[in-house]
Order: sequence, then C-alpha cells, then structure tokens
Amino acid sequence: MNKIITIGRQFGSGGREVGEKLAEKLGFAFYDKNLIAIAAEKSGMSCDALNDADEKAANPWLYAAMSQTGQTSFGVNISANDTLFALQSRIIKDIAKSENAVIVGRCSDYILKDEDIELLNVYIYAPREARVKRVMERMNVTEQQAFQLMKRNDKQRKCYYDFYTDRKWSAHENYHMTLNSEKFGIDGTVDIIANSIKL
Repeated sequence: MNKIITIGRQFGSGGREVGEKLAEKLGFAFYDKNLIAIAAEKSGMSCDALNDADEKAANPWLYAAMSQTGQTSFGVNISANDTLFALQSRIIKDIAKSENAVIVGRCSDYILKDEDIELLNVYIYAPREARVKRVMERMNVTEQQAFQLMKRNDKQRKCYYDFYTDRKWSAHENYHMTLNSEKFGIDGTVDIIANSIKL
C-alpha cells in the first residue's frame, strides 16, 4: 500500500521546504507546483492560465479560455479554477495509486480521504513574526510588503480550501499532525514527520 503525506501550510511557514526535504529524506516523489505542468501536459491547456488559477477558488463571473476551441473535457464555460481542481484531483489520485509521495497543498488531504492508501495529513504553521521574516528574506521585500503577501496568500488558500471541500482550512481536525516550524526548525519538523511514518 502506497504512503502519501499531504502538507497544508500557512504562507511563509516553510511548508514547501519541509515537504521537499521530507520527500528527499524518505525517497518519496515530491509534488507541488509541478502538478500544474502535469495538468497542462495531460490536458493540452495553457500553463499560464492554470498557473493563474492555482490554489484559488473559482470566481463565477470570470472564466478563462482554456484552449483554442474554448472547450475542455469538462465542458464549455468551465472556470479555469474548476478545471484545474478537477484535473489535479485526477492526477493526485493517480499518484496515490502508483507511488509513495509528498504532496503540498491543492486540497490533497481532502481529495485522498477515501482512497485505499496510508495517508498522513500534516499542517505546518508558524508565528506571524517568523513568517514575515521568512518572506522578507525569501522574496527580498519590506516587512510591510511581506505582511501583505502573507495575508493575501493565506486568504486565497483558505478561500480555495473552503470552496472545494466541506471543511475549514487549518482546522486541526482535518489533519493527523500540526507542527510549528519555528519551534522545531525546518529540519526538526522534517525529522518529526519522518519518524512518525515509522509508527
């Protein structure tokens, strides 16, 4: 039975870095933004359009042209967001059937909840000050800019998760484990999750 670790994360918490290092430590495949490229390849759709829709809830008033014909396998006038969610859901389920993997975001904990796999859902968070500092260093922005980026991205992720699931983003009952990446550090957080796999 394949093992899948899903990682939900606050913006600036280092969740992606945790996922990447965890996959390397365990010898698992790693999926994050590369799911968009896979979706584009499988569908023949524009990578740019899918990137714009990534981890954002559908806007019923705005629709993207997903192909030159204006049609997709999901029908005409389907939003880019809905199309990407459907594509990524199929891809994530296929991944779970074929290999051990770490998957970051994309409602993967919800998508895989009924699959016959060993599933570990993890949520990474950190205090605001630590996240602002990380965003400032990573993106070379001011403290105020970092704070605004953090607020905007967390709001987008919450709206996306709440829109496509029957759950609330960051609610502890959605996850098997929630970890403060500032308390344990990135490598310590990786070690805790890796050790939990043995249990």
